[in-house]
Amino acid sequence: MNHDFAELRDEGHGVPPRALVLSLLALAIPVLGATIAPEWLSGDRGIVLWLTALIPPFLLTYYRGWRGASLGLAFGMAVLVLAHLGIVASGAAAPSYAVLLWVTGTYIAVCVGAGVLAELLRRERAVAEELALTDALTGLPNRRHATIFLDTAFAAAIRGQPTCVVLFDLDRFKGVNDRHGHRAGDEVLRRFGKILATGTRRMNLSARWGGEEFISILSQADPEGAAVFATRIRERLREEEFEWGRITVSAGIASYSPTMGSPEVLVATADQALYAAKEAGRDRYRIAGAEKPPAGTRSDSGFRPGPEAGEVGETPGEADRRSGRTAGEGDFKALPRGIERILVVDDDEPVRRGVTAFLKKLGYEVLNAPDGRRALEAERGSGKTDLLVVDLIMPEMMGFTLGERFEEEFGPQRILYISGHVQGEVDWKWAPGSAVDFIAKPMSAAALAEKVRVLLDRTP
Repeated sequence: MNHDFAELRDEGHGVPPRALVLSLLALAIPVLGATIAPEWLSGDRGIVLWLTALIPPFLLTYYRGWRGASLGLAFGMAVLVLAHLGIVASGAAAPSYAVLLWVTGTYIAVCVGAGVLAELLRRERAVAEELALTDALTGLPNRRHATIFLDTAFAAAIRGQPTCVVLFDLDRFKGVNDRHGHRAGDEVLRRFGKILATGTRRMNLSARWGGEEFISILSQADPEGAAVFATRIRERLREEEFEWGRITVSAGIASYSPTMGSPEVLVATADQALYAAKEAGRDRYRIAGAEKPPAGTRSDSGFRPGPEAGEVGETPGEADRRSGRTAGEGDFKALPRGIERILVVDDDEPVRRGVTAFLKKLGYEVLNAPDGRRALEAERGSGKTDLLVVDLIMPEMMGFTLGERFEEEFGPQRILYISGHVQGEVDWKWAPGSAVDFIAKPMSAAALAEKVRVLLDRTP
């Protein structure tokens, strides 16, 4: 697997051989002393040799990473030695060595026990963190992990590192579940996950994106190299034979471009290519950007996130409130308004509801849908929409693919794409739509109202 959590968890917590040798020598000192000079060992000075028995638990706790336990043992060793030296130097009466032995043994047990408990807690936390970033069925990193990795890879791409994204989708997977049951479907997902895990280099990452969709983030890869990778994965899956037969997979490939500005644009572009591969007959790959980009207009030269950008998921106006600005009634009345029909599509319910309610307050007729399929159904049932406001990353059908479907079925479209994780200027000429703009989460009320009005005033 490209990320072995068990290896990461245990790294640096083993006890090296030299520490074991030192422990054996430390234990041998009092044993040899008792054998060679038992009279001297039983005297006042002999207790110093017995203190070497504290060295093995100290080394154990130190190399296992139990910092508190090792510090406690080191402190205890120092106190016992200094106290004994003070007793010998002052000529005071020797303490009861039976009591001293009991106290020392108890102290060691408490320190080591605390270390063991800390280790168990650390391991439980590591397991919880692993589960939070791992898909339980396939063992691959999950979507959350992929998103974190993608943000980092996109930042590296901005600095000049070639980066590609490959989206895989198992062909006719729903039919497998319907005809052979969900156990058969789970077995397909597990085997494909294993193929991806073994076929992905450690510097890259393959993850389960959701359902039967998987993503591979490839660093230092150009589209041709990503195509070789996708072909290898597809061929390996074709060799897998299940009790009921075989299954294939389609792939969409997109490479980083400076005009994307957001990793979500990169993924949505790969989804466009994946949709093209499915439309072309499945069991194949397509590379985004292999042809001339569509001739469309943009509402401006591009989008760069303003100072209001922050946490993803805020609804219109929350960015204003978070920055300390409060919009009064006069500010709201000053926002551009209209009466056109707008369709809002976003799988994030709070954002979808917030955008819908805000645009209705501006006078627009607003419909909304949680995914692409229901957005298409709403458009077929309600008539022509003047503006499509759509989130870029959604399950089943992402924003660019939905925009493409709308143009194919309903003609030229005005589209406002919502994107999170914006890291630069978004001016992606491949975005479907005849009049297109982008807005970042979180969005301010003024920015949303302005972009909607500008787009509606353009002729697609």
